[in-house]
Amino acid sequence: MYSSVILAGGLGTRLRPLTDTVPKPMLPVGGEPNLVRLCEHLCKNGFESAVVTLRYLPDKIKEQLTDTCRGVDLKYVCEDEPRGTAGAVKAVSHMLCDDFLVISGDAVCTLDLSAAFEEHKKSGALVTIITHTSKEPLQYGCVVSGADGRIIGFCEKPSWQQVMSDKVNTGIYFLSKRALDYVPDNGACDFSRDVFPKMMQNGELLYSCEAEGYWRDIGSFSEYLAANRDMISGGNNAETEGSVYGDDFRLGKNSAFINSVAFDGVSIADNCSVVGSILARNVTVGDGCVLRDGCVIGEGAVINDGVHLGSGVVIGTGKTVTKNKGDEIMVRSDLIKDGRVVISDKEQTAAEIYRLSRAIAKAADGCVGVCCDIAGKREGEAEMASYSLCDCGARVYYFGRCSKAEAKYAGQIFGTVLNLYFSNGEDGDLTVWLYDETGLAPTAAYEKKICDAYRSEPEKSGGGKTERISGLSAAYKNALAHAADLRGVSVTVVSCAEADGVEQACAAAGASTGKPASPYTEKDEFTVNLSERAALLGQNGVFCTFDECLLILLSLISPEEHPVISLPYFMPRIYEKTAKSRGIRVQRYLHKPSYEQRTDTEARRARSLCPFCHDPAFCAAVLMSELKKNKLTLSKAAEKYAKGVIRREDIKVSDKEKAACMRRLYEAYMPYQVSASDGVSVVEGGAEGVAMAADTDKIRIVISADSEEAAEDAVGEIMMRLGFPRS
Repeated sequence: MYSSVILAGGLGTRLRPLTDTVPKPMLPVGGEPNLVRLCEHLCKNGFESAVVTLRYLPDKIKEQLTDTCRGVDLKYVCEDEPRGTAGAVKAVSHMLCDDFLVISGDAVCTLDLSAAFEEHKKSGALVTIITHTSKEPLQYGCVVSGADGRIIGFCEKPSWQQVMSDKVNTGIYFLSKRALDYVPDNGACDFSRDVFPKMMQNGELLYSCEAEGYWRDIGSFSEYLAANRDMISGGNNAETEGSVYGDDFRLGKNSAFINSVAFDGVSIADNCSVVGSILARNVTVGDGCVLRDGCVIGEGAVINDGVHLGSGVVIGTGKTVTKNKGDEIMVRSDLIKDGRVVISDKEQTAAEIYRLSRAIAKAADGCVGVCCDIAGKREGEAEMASYSLCDCGARVYYFGRCSKAEAKYAGQIFGTVLNLYFSNGEDGDLTVWLYDETGLAPTAAYEKKICDAYRSEPEKSGGGKTERISGLSAAYKNALAHAADLRGVSVTVVSCAEADGVEQACAAAGASTGKPASPYTEKDEFTVNLSERAALLGQNGVFCTFDECLLILLSLISPEEHPVISLPYFMPRIYEKTAKSRGIRVQRYLHKPSYEQRTDTEARRARSLCPFCHDPAFCAAVLMSELKKNKLTLSKAAEKYAKGVIRREDIKVSDKEKAACMRRLYEAYMPYQVSASDGVSVVEGGAEGVAMAADTDKIRIVISADSEEAAEDAVGEIMMRLGFPRS
């Protein structure tokens, strides 16, 4: 019987073009194929036999490893179709010992597996997951365990908003055969996504073990490059500092090859500078070339004399690049952050728009909407994107100028599966906001599809069509007008680009909008300020933020008219408690689900039924209507229903610290956690709220407290727990 399973069937999509001709487990690390290194390590740890599951380029693995590799007897099994990690193991279960190891062929590993195996057998657990600390957990799975090692929660390939720990699932497991009873005999099935959650629901014991030693997954260019650097044992000279290179490597005079990787047969001519790059087999670099950080050159490619490649350029297998022309593809690991794409290089704007459009056309499974800010500052770029999407085979609705709120609304009215909103960002950068059919940022899985397509080579395809649609703004205003009864109410809208449109909608709802409302009156006169989240100013100068407006509104609306509302997890429970006290059912949705098989689909769809819960203009309009209906002034309503304060704060942390910070918070507030939520639930003194990592260098906190002092104390305590004492 075999003591281990090596999963080696992956396509290595994110590593193309390196994996065009070499299976990912056979990529060289430290000068030799990774799977060869892994076999040697398995043998040292007592695992002397392994079943190797294959699918992509299987013959290339068999040829190099044969039946025995570095002391490990190998048995190869080829998959006819994708089975997933668990399905692949289930298919070979009859060949395995009662307790066995499962490990990925693309893991660079020196972990003490023998000691971890002994821990597994002592624990009596059906599954032991080997964990490792990672500063960038998004491509793995976060694992949360108690002091005894028992796993109490995990999230596979989380978005930053779901990160609760810097302990990640390495994909290395010790399994009892009985664990495979949870794996179906047919079809694709994944351990971390399908099997482990089901086992936890049934009360099975799953343990984590943080084994000692080195581990790194080589699933991305940056990780692959880092793994090679980590394997350097010294001996580099000044010209090849921090680099690894294969056989027949040639470096010309006055050339530098720094912090880079070269496969066999790479030739670099004179006067070249290659930094932080990966060159596949038989690449030729001509005289005077410059390759900056992040460049990846496919097998057999030729870079002609004098070519300068900027950071993150990928050249495909067998391509030839001349000084002024070539098949170049930019690779940006941070393409989408906080639901938007930022294009800073003005000279590359047109090329970047085409690349992004081509990726979206390939990833989208329906009609794509395109629009720009209401001032029209980015109208030219939006039109360019609509033509590019059409060229790449997409069906496009071009909405033209509109507000951001209207862009979010487009999917609900016109059925667009993805909407692009072009606007000016910081420092005049072009910012492209992405919204799915529910008006939220796309899921992490959808973003991954776009990013994977972005890395592939540009191509045109027929069948695209662009239609100009003029009814988006009118549809939004009509919905806003029908949401409220503002007869007898005077409204003035200020401090937003779309003020006229919101006023028109209020007028359609019956409001008087002809003259400015007085902020110091007991009458039904309101000034609606939409500059930063909705605010109402009126009636004795009372000022209410969006958070306060929503809290008042949930205390007034009728459960007959609004039986269900939908809220993000990243809102304090005070909103849920208020709604439930009125007999209203509350559904919660994730900011950005990590994968498509999610449990919040109904809540995301229900979001369109209660736009006042997330849209400032709707919140203001419906609140004014409810105040009139209940014969309440804003000041009286605020005094009665908006007791205490809602405090929002962003804590700046580096990307490398975020995951560890979230783990510290989770461990500090573990008894207060709710399942399947974004971020960490926080309870501190008389305050409660949520802390959540952002895509950018921030941890966001929202706190509900009885007073400003209590909120301030809670924020200060949270920062202390994060290791950032307030001055």
